Amino acid sequence: MPARRIALMALAVLILLLGGGIGAGVWKGGWEPAPKLALDLEGGTQIILQAESRDGAAIDSTAMEQARQIIAQRINAMGVSETEISVQGGTNIVVDVPGKLDQETSEALRQTASMSFRPVLGAVAPEASGSGASDAGGASDTGGASDAGGADGAESSEAPADPSQQQFDGLVSGDSSLAPPAAPAGDELQYPAWSMDWVTPELQKALSTADCTDPRAQQEKASDAPVDEPVVACDPEGTQKFLLGPEVVAGSSIADSSVAADVNPTGQSTGYYVVNMSFNEDGAQAFSDMTSALYNGDGASPAFGIVLDGQVISAPQVQEPSPGGEASISGNFSQEQASQLSDQLRFGALPLEFTVASEQQISATLGTDQLTMGLIAGLIGLALVVVYAFVQYRALSVVTMTSLLVMGFLTYATLTVLSNIPDIGYRLSLAGVVGMIVAIAFTADSFIVYFERVRDEIRDGRGIVAAVDHGWDRAKRTILASDAVNVIAAVVLYLLSTGGVRGFAFVLGVTTLLDLLVVFLFTHPVLQVLARTRFFGKGHPFSGLDPARLDRSVPAYAGRGRVRSIADRSTIEDGEEPRESLAARKARLAREAAERERTEQDPGTAAQAPNAADEDPADRGADDGTSDDDSEETSR
Repeated sequence: MPARRIALMALAVLILLLGGGIGAGVWKGGWEPAPKLALDLEGGTQIILQAESRDGAAIDSTAMEQARQIIAQRINAMGVSETEISVQGGTNIVVDVPGKLDQETSEALRQTASMSFRPVLGAVAPEASGSGASDAGGASDTGGASDAGGADGAESSEAPADPSQQQFDGLVSGDSSLAPPAAPAGDELQYPAWSMDWVTPELQKALSTADCTDPRAQQEKASDAPVDEPVVACDPEGTQKFLLGPEVVAGSSIADSSVAADVNPTGQSTGYYVVNMSFNEDGAQAFSDMTSALYNGDGASPAFGIVLDGQVISAPQVQEPSPGGEASISGNFSQEQASQLSDQLRFGALPLEFTVASEQQISATLGTDQLTMGLIAGLIGLALVVVYAFVQYRALSVVTMTSLLVMGFLTYATLTVLSNIPDIGYRLSLAGVVGMIVAIAFTADSFIVYFERVRDEIRDGRGIVAAVDHGWDRAKRTILASDAVNVIAAVVLYLLSTGGVRGFAFVLGVTTLLDLLVVFLFTHPVLQVLARTRFFGKGHPFSGLDPARLDRSVPAYAGRGRVRSIADRSTIEDGEEPRESLAARKARLAREAAERERTEQDPGTAAQAPNAADEDPADRGADDGTSDDDSEETSR
């Protein structure tokens, strides 16, 4: 099967998949048949977060900017959504979310409390029991060793040994004299954070009455708990209830976190992923102290809890100490689960505490009028391209118009699919519309480069079919180089920008890749097919490939980059000797050699032989049966 047919079939399959996917999504519900609009075109929700410092100190601009960046990273980690985040008034962060605020974005914006690392004093069943202890539960994560040498955890299908019986039974009674004394003044804790001495009758009662079947009910209480006191917290799924000691390391001490493949002791991949994290200098020392104590059995349990917004997002058990402030959390994580935990560790800690001051719906800042004007501008640009193509390329402009139609559908379908995928959540802004308008120019530029290369080949004397193939070989390198520059520019702009500029870069990159797809899978194969038709292949005057209109009289390629017209071959100036063709020259030399041989054998016959030099050139061409045209073909 010819390559052109394979390319056209591949494009047809792609179009059917995109169109069918959108149709199925709309039919089953949940998908919209067009790209979702951004804040400047649709309006959305505005949330104002008011900052408060944890120690009551003045709020400086550096802390606010750091908080803004962390919130922006949280939102951007969910995909391109054209969210605008800015600092206003020195203590407020304004978040403008396009469209209706979904649950995931709402939770991400409200996750502004500090992250903390606390030792696990006990883990019990999530239900409220009304008694002082429970025989259910256990640390949520167990683990195996990791090459990172830190706190390792693994999601356990079998619950580890129940720590509740060892930790609670008989340790607390109703005798108030057995309760720990009040903590001394100052920053130092009276007991190590992992000591069971923190358990009081009041804390045990709070543990037994807390109901984690609804994690949100306990989340606010845990979020408001002081960092130097124990707390009862739930996991986000409501499957475990934890009693945690005071905070040992604040989440703001996390320097970085990343995802890596998990390997066994022999260095082979296990198919799972681990989360590597590191701390700054102060946090590294505190984390090392805690992991060493838990590893040596000095704590109530070998586990510690990572608490974000009052919920325990992970509770790994310590498999070995972490003296360098670097740790690895494993747990038979999939890549998605590991990435989610890594993002929570990296973006979860804020230097300030925030409360939602207001939340309100806002109208579109530009609205449908601006969208209409942008689409009109795009249509005007498209019309100008079509007019230019018709004037310049005649019937060949049909290829341009159909290619632009295919490009338009692929752009619409791609942006619609990206808009309906929750993990990406693309929204079309006015900047994105500008990116699509610019894409029309890039697409037209690819067509012009290709068509002009083909016409150059025709001017050089090639046949139309051969000119299409040779012109493509020359044009595709130029097209690839041009689009590669556009893609690089779009990627750099996307990574270094936010908001509307980022949306423009995203659309620019997508449309540039689609331009390559259209040129390779549609424009070139279609032109190959048309070149084999009588209308285009014979160079009809209206085809745009007519050699006469391209200033080439007849195809006469002389070789070595030389082209000769018919005048060069048939018209002889006065006094100019006619040029001898290659075939005629070979025939003449052969006759001269034969004549010399006869002369040497029989000198008397030399006078009877005609002089080759006096022979008419036209007769010489006729004698050997080779016309000037035929000899020219031979020279080619």
